[in-house]
Amino acid sequence: MKEEVDFNQVYNKIQDLIHQGNNTISVLEDQIDIELQVEYFKQSKKIIKNLDKEVAFMGKDDLLDPNVDLDVKKELLLSIAKLDIPEAYRMLETYAANPDKELEQWSKLALQESKMVLETSLLGKAPIFISTGLGGQGDKLRYFMVLFGKEDKAFEEWQQNLVKTELEYSIHKHKGILENIKVDEDKVLVTSLLPIATNVQEAVSAVLNECNQMGEFLMSSFIVTNVKKLGSEEIQKMVDQYRSNTTTEE
Repeated sequence: MKEEVDFNQVYNKIQDLIHQGNNTISVLEDQIDIELQVEYFKQSKKIIKNLDKEVAFMGKDDLLDPNVDLDVKKELLLSIAKLDIPEAYRMLETYAANPDKELEQWSKLALQESKMVLETSLLGKAPIFISTGLGGQGDKLRYFMVLFGKEDKAFEEWQQNLVKTELEYSIHKHKGILENIKVDEDKVLVTSLLPIATNVQEAVSAVLNECNQMGEFLMSSFIVTNVKKLGSEEIQKMVDQYRSNTTTEE
């Protein structure tokens, strides 16, 4: 349920990069679909092999031409993002402020890449780029979490208040920002920003432990992701499956 292996691998890799201290870290702040990100960087690798920088820069004005095909603009965005000149960044910045609707997220990725290319050119070293589906803010990543009760029934008022209090305390303790918290019957849905260095698994587990000292009403497992916010049906399916497995084991 907690996807511990994958999550811990990512966390450990980030910690290694932070402790090396040789690079600045850049977080993609916008919430951009993961599949689109994969497509962007996949095409980006293909573009760079045959990139003609002069031709790419000459075509920059086509971005603002409403008559230019969107596929052409997609390729232009990929190409211009690789130019290590301020004019390229400014052009992408202008387009991203008022893009074709279909290319809004694509243009944000191009702008982020352009920023990194410029930083690399000016500083002589490449920043570490961290992108997730839920984005982030400054040195923080956004997470979507779900805590759920041991029993398939709505939380009592004191239980709701306790969970909220412990979550607020833990997130504040880790210098994070609690953006949203919602109690939905036997589940608590949370959206928060936490510093990159935070071990989210440990932070949430601490909340569970504190709450369960007062009544053992929360499952020890929970959902935590920075890929996307899950829908109610997805969450319920995961919770039901876990409860079923727990019952079988008993």
